[in-house]
Amino acid sequence: MRRRRATERMDYDSPWKEFITVFFRDLIRLLLPELHRMIDWSREPQFLDTELRRISPRSETGRLHVDRLVRVWLTNGATYCIHILIEAQSQFVVDLGKRVFTYFARGWLELNTDIVCIVILADKNPNWEPRRYTRDLPGTRLDFEYHTVKLLKADVAQLEAQAKERNAAALMLLAFRQAMETEQDVDARLDARKLLTRLLWEYGYNEDDRAQILRLMEWVLMLPETYEQQLEEFIEQYKRERGTTFISRIERRAIERGLLQGIEQGTQQGIQQGIQQGIQQGIQQGIQQGIQQGIQQGIQQGRVESLKWAIVRVLTSRFGEAAERARALVEQLSTPETLELLHDVALSASDLEAFIEQARAYLPPQS
Repeated sequence: MRRRRATERMDYDSPWKEFITVFFRDLIRLLLPELHRMIDWSREPQFLDTELRRISPRSETGRLHVDRLVRVWLTNGATYCIHILIEAQSQFVVDLGKRVFTYFARGWLELNTDIVCIVILADKNPNWEPRRYTRDLPGTRLDFEYHTVKLLKADVAQLEAQAKERNAAALMLLAFRQAMETEQDVDARLDARKLLTRLLWEYGYNEDDRAQILRLMEWVLMLPETYEQQLEEFIEQYKRERGTTFISRIERRAIERGLLQGIEQGTQQGIQQGIQQGIQQGIQQGIQQGIQQGIQQGIQQGRVESLKWAIVRVLTSRFGEAAERARALVEQLSTPETLELLHDVALSASDLEAFIEQARAYLPPQS
């Protein structure tokens, strides 16, 4: 049971964390346009995981929620900075307002900075939409209000309009909402994936954003294998109609390179195996087996290269050009399982040095 809960938490956390990390600027532009105009985007926002732990309420262990604390700088020349707290809250919490106020108060006291609090409510209770925390005592009154976004009540037409303006955060919030609405209807979920996939091209998103959104949608709107195959058939048909591709140039080259190399190596191994058997049937079987093995090797190689690209993309979004220091380290890793773990590290590491230190633990031993 403990293992299942840990997996549940990881599956819940990761898409939200990556979404906030990669599309942070679009998310602020969507939710708080005034704040977006105040921020100096020439300075890279800083994700403050260590500081977040310092100001988090002590009773947070085990709750299914995602918190990110981000430092941004303003355009008005002020020397202070704003911390932005974003939460994706999926379960009913009686004391949510108190918890958000705790973040605000501790941030102000311990970090000596103002905090803008944004709460994204991803629950299914239409009657629960807390926006404030109040305390009314004799001679003293506290009225703390924070910005709340109720995903269940979000204006779909407005999200679609923003998505059409190539705001990736709007498109992803549509995906998260569809995930809630289609949880028990796999056919409707397949239709949602098809629609959102088409919109990526109709709205003119660039290749890198398309690749990132497609990865996240596969995660958020997960389908059984047979339905994934139907989606792939739809994608192939759509590609033929538009004469386009559904993956970034980096991923496409990696998959093609890995696939062709795998087929060539596997075919050669199969031929040699068949010749050694000394009979024509053995040769044919060896060739066929080698081709199949090569295709599988190629697909896996493409997956490996895609994960490497995603890790570097997340690091660049979080730490700017300094992330290039980690690229050579990532390139030394070769198994999808290891790279998936490292991708989670890239999302949660407190700084680039912490990521590099943890990544080194995954390196194969030197011979």
